[in-house]
Amino acid sequence: MTSALLLPNVLAQDYTQWSLPEDAYYLGKGCKVYINEIAFSPDGTWLAVATSIGCYIYDVYTGKSNPLDATQRTICSLCYSPDGRTLAAGIWDNTVCLWDTHTGRQIQSLRGHRHWVHSVCYSPDGKTLASGSSDGTVRLWDTHTGRQI
Repeated sequence: MTSALLLPNVLAQDYTQWSLPEDAYYLGKGCKVYINEIAFSPDGTWLAVATSIGCYIYDVYTGKSNPLDATQRTICSLCYSPDGRTLAAGIWDNTVCLWDTHTGRQIQSLRGHRHWVHSVCYSPDGKTLASGSSDGTVRLWDTHTGRQI
């Protein structure tokens, strides 16, 4: 047990440093993929990574990842619902998308902003989602109906 404490720091860093999956680099040589935001699930078992080419979900214990957004859109911001069942994402195409975290399927696409959605945040009870955009607006959404409040 004490030998684990004596492991060189290099080994510890290798375990905790992840990269985007190889197939994420479809943009070609010279193009950059940007990581815009990261968010832990409420139980701490998943890490969502918003990038300029989509969203990737990492299992924090294995480091394995799965793409969440197959459309390869620029994801600007992320927020898990308080119960961890839904992941909200602010997207460059002026929308807010809600995904079911268990199935990976998109639940809703919320439209109303006129520019990139740079920020999303759930209320503590998970019934309301706030989104902020570079169009200068903050909008509140009913998460069950998808309607703007």
